Amino acid sequence: MPASHGAGHGCEMRVSMTDEINVNSFFGAVGDDKAFRDRYGDQIGAGMAAVIYARDGIAAKVFRENQSPHQAFLEGYTMAVVNSLNIPAPKVYGVETFCNRTVLLMDQVKGISLLDVMLQDRNRIPECMDTVVKLQAALHKVEFSGFLPLKSMQKRMIDASPGLTSEEKEKLLKMLDSLPDGTILCHGDFHGGNILCEGKSCMIIDWAEVSCGDPAADACRSYMDYCIAGQGFEELYIEKYCAVTGRRREDILAWLPVVAGAVYGYLSPEAQKAVRPLF
Repeated sequence: MPASHGAGHGCEMRVSMTDEINVNSFFGAVGDDKAFRDRYGDQIGAGMAAVIYARDGIAAKVFRENQSPHQAFLEGYTMAVVNSLNIPAPKVYGVETFCNRTVLLMDQVKGISLLDVMLQDRNRIPECMDTVVKLQAALHKVEFSGFLPLKSMQKRMIDASPGLTSEEKEKLLKMLDSLPDGTILCHGDFHGGNILCEGKSCMIIDWAEVSCGDPAADACRSYMDYCIAGQGFEELYIEKYCAVTGRRREDILAWLPVVAGAVYGYLSPEAQKAVRPLF
């Protein structure tokens, strides 16, 4: 979910470290991280699931204490597979444990996010959103069944959600059953904050929620992220995405209650306030 950009279940809202209020209210305070800065370099970002450090071209994604260690290995595997599919994504070097925290080591991606460009210069919003949609539309042409099916991922998140009542879970799961399957590669958190560009080169980051499924669900997650970020980009996004892909707005938004409900229980109380009206 763009915040400069989620949840503990891999959802990677991120903000820059210049906005400490947002970091603490949405994700929880980073705390004393001197040992991590000494080992991995300066903080360059923070999310609900992890804090990012970098030095000498290597980024370290330090997963927070409430994250299962397997998340780092899953994301490392995912990125290695994505690299093999010739999709522009950071190269992975390994996973290690430091101070009882699991750390994913990868290339530090240089450049500025398309979201930051849009926020800094509103005249460039249409141009940047064109790039976002072009990259996502290309991704949604990739047929791949090697990752967890999207509907299975959504079901697991809803079943295990600490923030939903049993009645809400039953309602969301019934809606999920009625939605289509698919075998298209889905990023799971695709928006301008997760696309870093330097010159004409762009790199897609944060692959923690990748799956295979209906691309309309992936587009819906993007739409939701823009909605709750409150920056006013959601309608421009869905208009451009539908125009480029030929997919229908109603087919995309049919996923909205399920997509919002699936992430709700893993968000901070502050973020939950923004997501709750969507389901």
